[in-house]
Amino acid sequence: MTNENVWIRLILSIAMVGGLLLGCGTSSLADGDHREACERRLESDRTRIDSDVIRYGDSSRQVGRDITQMDKSRRWCREHRADWDDARFDLSFYLTGKR
Repeated sequence: MTNENVWIRLILSIAMVGGLLLGCGTSSLADGDHREACERRLESDRTRIDSDVIRYGDSSRQVGRDITQMDKSRRWCREHRADWDDARFDLSFYLTGKR
């Protein structure tokens, strides 16, 4: 084997390994921590519910709509595996069907 063949094989091997690393070696894209976004959503829903209770009463359709929105926010948090403060946002009044 000549010295030139060794260099050609080395360069081709490096090119193949580099191509495989670029093609298959992508880093996983982690979602990150969604706890703050979850807490922000639930706090916004809680504020809206409390405001509408004062304004329209606790059995109004506005409060019912707000509680449904809070359930959607809880679902979003579960889908993104975010944890929230159960003692603050899971009171019986804020849960659908338990008013």
